[in-house]
Amino acid sequence: PRTISTEPFDRDVMSNQIFPRFSLSLLLSLLLSLCLSSSPAPRACIDRDTSGCELNDEVVLLQSHVKVSSQRSPSVELAGSWQRGTITPTSSGLQATRLQTAKPIWWLHVPKCGSSFVNALTHLPGMCPFMPPGFVVEDDPSPSQTEVREFVDQWCPGDFSSEGRSNFMGHEPVGVVYTSAVDGHGFVMLRQPEQRIISGYYARQHSWPLSLYGRGAADLLEYAQVTSGCAVRMLTRVGDNTCSDLKPANAAEVALAKRRLRGGFVFVGITDEWGLSICLLRAVFGGDCLSSDFLNMHVGSNSSNAGYDTSELMGYKDVADGALFEEASAVFSEQLQHYGVSYESCQRCFQQAQQAGAKV
Repeated sequence: PRTISTEPFDRDVMSNQIFPRFSLSLLLSLLLSLCLSSSPAPRACIDRDTSGCELNDEVVLLQSHVKVSSQRSPSVELAGSWQRGTITPTSSGLQATRLQTAKPIWWLHVPKCGSSFVNALTHLPGMCPFMPPGFVVEDDPSPSQTEVREFVDQWCPGDFSSEGRSNFMGHEPVGVVYTSAVDGHGFVMLRQPEQRIISGYYARQHSWPLSLYGRGAADLLEYAQVTSGCAVRMLTRVGDNTCSDLKPANAAEVALAKRRLRGGFVFVGITDEWGLSICLLRAVFGGDCLSSDFLNMHVGSNSSNAGYDTSELMGYKDVADGALFEEASAVFSEQLQHYGVSYESCQRCFQQAQQAGAKV
């Protein structure tokens, strides 16, 4: 709606020369009525708070993205809007629209980067409307993991994408479906690379190419040298066992992985900052924090809240995933700042989860 200004008018001229029989107040009232009647009708706010009205243009833009399909994924525009700082999380209506635009979610599940994230995703507002009440995916050998894989299409119709892989929470890479399924719909949790490697080693040498070697890794260092760059490979390569590939990630793949992470993923969390990541997820997409958001499904035998002692790697660094993790940390920090998420602002979230029995 246009704003009405009286600055161009000379009040003395208006009242004494042009319309001598009309009082100034009556004249202004008539002018205001005429201007409002000729102005286009204001668009409805998505909710009735002031901030919602101020963001009206963004609301219309996001709603048009939900309704109109184009060659470029509409959610990419949403991700770009976050980076441009034109959307804030103050409106529940905007949170719901963001989530609707991001569907179907394509979760890039990097090994040892938080299988528990499935609980936070399935319990976002409006997700999985037919999931049994109180259902939580628990650690193996619980049948809950098998159940959620088998029944996700029935419980969560249209909410998750399994395109290009066996199931929606599998460890398959982005591969050839980045443009068709991932771009604008990607969610990912990433972990400090050396911590991820050590965790994988103690998880029965996860992703070790046993079929190629015919044996397990001789030690942690050998395991690290073979499986490093796992996240970069998953963001760039095709195949079912990219983290077991003997070909190391190269600089071109690192650059592509960073571009895809920043350009096509609508949520980037950090497992090393699990609490802030969950709080950010809720700030962006809505809903209260739940105890299941903080459930640790795969607790390793050597795990510690303080993290692994990386000296076991004898100075070895995962250079490829290290560069990607640096980019992920930058994106994460930008989102925290944009949405006003901090440990102080997240106390309500943490208290909600603790009251429900979570260890936060």
